[in-house]
Amino acid sequence: RAAEPTALFVDGHPVTVWRRLPEPVRPTEPRDVAALLRLVHELPLPSSFELPPRELLGGVERWLRLAGDVIDPADAAYLRGRRDGFASAAAALTPHLTPGPIHGDALPRNVHVGPDGPVLIDLETFSADLREHDLVVMALSRDRYGLPAEAYDAFTATYGWDVREWDGCAVLRGARETASCAWVAQHAPSNPKALAEFERRVASLRDEDPEVRWYPF
Repeated sequence: RAAEPTALFVDGHPVTVWRRLPEPVRPTEPRDVAALLRLVHELPLPSSFELPPRELLGGVERWLRLAGDVIDPADAAYLRGRRDGFASAAAALTPHLTPGPIHGDALPRNVHVGPDGPVLIDLETFSADLREHDLVVMALSRDRYGLPAEAYDAFTATYGWDVREWDGCAVLRGARETASCAWVAQHAPSNPKALAEFERRVASLRDEDPEVRWYPF
């Protein structure tokens, strides 16, 4: 939480001061994320300012440009095409949940469990959009990143709904996969492991294989 109600100005630059969180008491579990998302998804839209939409695919072009000629130009073109297709498809979705404030990157690494319970951190993608964005994150973790089925089941039980039951889940999942693949590409020029992971991800997308394991980077 902010330690001061307004920003300070130092040499013309705004500076915010935050309270330090205590040391964590245990690792974060998916059910912790779900409990916090329930609270976030009950929030109304703010009346005094406007939250931006979740620009999930907004960084794709920049990440691919940072990758330069280290990645295959055909792979870059393929991801640009996926970006455009999923952006159009996402804009046409009919949500199951009422749109409103979302965290935008609801992963266990963005929840800190201290002595007073779990709190959300890393709020840079906090936005107003489809609530389903927050839930697809964990569904993709189950399918791609090795999250155990029982941990995912605890997440959905705590939240009260499984986003995989929604017709639009595949669209938001595809958009997030596209963004996640492009995000890794930016690290390829300086890290051979990033290039290998990028190529693994692109190949699985081209093969339309939703079960190829991806590794966090």
